[in-house]
Amino acid sequence: MKTCCPSCQTIFRVTSEQIRARAGKVRCGQCRTVFNAIDSLLDDDAPLLTPIPPDQATVAASSDPATAAVQTWEEPTHRPAPATGLLLPPVPEPTDMQPADIPIESAPCSSEPGITSAEKPLAESPVRPHETRAMPGYGGWLEGVVGRPARPADKAMTSRTFATVAALLAVMLACQLVFHFRTAIAIGIPGLRPALTALSDALGTGMPLPRHSEWVSIENSELQIDPGRNKLLALQATLRNRAAYAQAYPALELTLTDSNDKVIARRVLQPDEYLLPSLLPEESFAANADVEIRLWIEAGGIKAAGYRLYVFYP
Repeated sequence: MKTCCPSCQTIFRVTSEQIRARAGKVRCGQCRTVFNAIDSLLDDDAPLLTPIPPDQATVAASSDPATAAVQTWEEPTHRPAPATGLLLPPVPEPTDMQPADIPIESAPCSSEPGITSAEKPLAESPVRPHETRAMPGYGGWLEGVVGRPARPADKAMTSRTFATVAALLAVMLACQLVFHFRTAIAIGIPGLRPALTALSDALGTGMPLPRHSEWVSIENSELQIDPGRNKLLALQATLRNRAAYAQAYPALELTLTDSNDKVIARRVLQPDEYLLPSLLPEESFAANADVEIRLWIEAGGIKAAGYRLYVFYP
């Protein structure tokens, strides 16, 4: 097959594979113009012609334009053998007739000279996008994975539920804090002591008394050996609660030392051991009150030269 370039009128040989490669679009090997080879197909008997150069055209031209035109394009009676050195250039190599490496949609066509590749509208996508819900079975699978979208009413109900649960948790936390620090609250706000005491009694825990040893002091103390019984020691002391609130009775630590101030014996005295019978250990140590202690302790032959007396809360 042969085709003619509409731009430079050069005739080339083309194959069906080259035409099918780009839907007929080919590039001229002479002037590099892209054109539709199908629209410019010629008969196989047409000679391979190229435009005559201007300097040679003047020699071949006749004074009669009509006669010159007839002589120039006269159809030969027989096909002469190709000869070198004539005006006809050799046929370009097939490598120059490669299909145009441009998209079919944007390649310029000789039948539409007024539209360029830049002005030609782009072709629409051959496959139109579809939403996922339009695909069979996809919508149900998607809802099973991510769940149905929450409606405004469901969101409002969820928000109210969370708010209610958060409020209940806050109230429970506040109650636990009040119960844990009820003693400190009663000290800071004495008017709440009856209510806190009633709450503790209802829960069966009781209202614990403060235990601040730094507010309990020993005003005076004395340890003597009983003259009638050498194995007994007589302890006398006065405790004072300097706090502005009632406290629990503290424990006492009695330490006996020798002449070198070395510890030879130590004993801890609980409130039920040193309090007078008229005072109960369960009762509170009143604010700004004094307690007299008088106690006999069996020494068991220990010869003590000194002693120490401390107040603490176990």
